[in-house]
Amino acid sequence: MALEIRFFMAEEDERELLRRLEPLRLEVWPVLSEPGFSAPVASAETTLVEPAYYLAAGDVTGYPIKKGPERGKWKIDEVVSPVIFLQRSLPDEHGELRSGYFWAETEAAGDNARTGGKPVALLRAVRGLQDLVKSRYRKSSPVRGLTYFVGPACARAGTPLREEGRKGERVTVYC
Repeated sequence: MALEIRFFMAEEDERELLRRLEPLRLEVWPVLSEPGFSAPVASAETTLVEPAYYLAAGDVTGYPIKKGPERGKWKIDEVVSPVIFLQRSLPDEHGELRSGYFWAETEAAGDNARTGGKPVALLRAVRGLQDLVKSRYRKSSPVRGLTYFVGPACARAGTPLREEGRKGERVTVYC
């Protein structure tokens, strides 16, 4: 079973999130990395530049890309590895903040008795992330059956919010 949390976050919210996740010692991996890349540990000083990252709670499993423009880089196997995928919430060309999301595979596929399931560190990180978002973030009005969590700094700024995608609808924050 997978966990998915949809959100809107300003840069200040991202820094606060990474600061609060620091005790969990999660590594921040880009989606594509060079061979031999050493991932930094998540902290308030970590700068996020790419549109997406993996937050790893242990050793990751990856594979090399063999064709295309990204040839020679490595990609993380997100189902096997103990990772949380982070798609950042970024502004678009009209100044509206587009939605982002967290995604994590919380149950191992196959025979759990033989494989042992997902690591406790990943489950602890997922639970901590859920608790943090649900306790500190505000909810949005439902859009097509989905509710978004809006970071405190993002809600204070009053930036217009829009769903990710070509036909993303406007999102309003509950007061």
